[in-house]
Amino acid sequence: MFIALLLCTAAAPAQTVRSAVGVQPRKHIRPPRQPHNSMARDTTPFNCEQYRGHPPPGMAGYCQGIENITLRNEARRQGRPAPSDSIIHLPPLGSDHAKTLGYACVGGQAFKRLKNGWEQVSAAEGGWQRCQGG
Repeated sequence: MFIALLLCTAAAPAQTVRSAVGVQPRKHIRPPRQPHNSMARDTTPFNCEQYRGHPPPGMAGYCQGIENITLRNEARRQGRPAPSDSIIHLPPLGSDHAKTLGYACVGGQAFKRLKNGWEQVSAAEGGWQRCQGG
């Protein structure tokens, strides 16, 4: 009787239940797609200079106006500062002329030399100053 009582009160080993499904595939969450940036490679994406010699004399100005509106609207939709309507000519960064002038064109954006680096130039009409030459 003692043995029967001992067997009844003894704790049964715990059992674990395993599923035969295998390894669960992990869900890949893609990062959100970045909005299109027309100025990623060049601040003059429409290349309106090609119309300077075009027979209708106003083609270059018309192209420049459409480009300005397009870039300004794109920047507004994406919450970025708008570029300037004007485009100035500056020397490229690292050139001797840029060092003496104190201004340089980097990727189509105008920068001014400071004691400890460079700062982006704001245009008089608002937004950041676009440039060519760098």
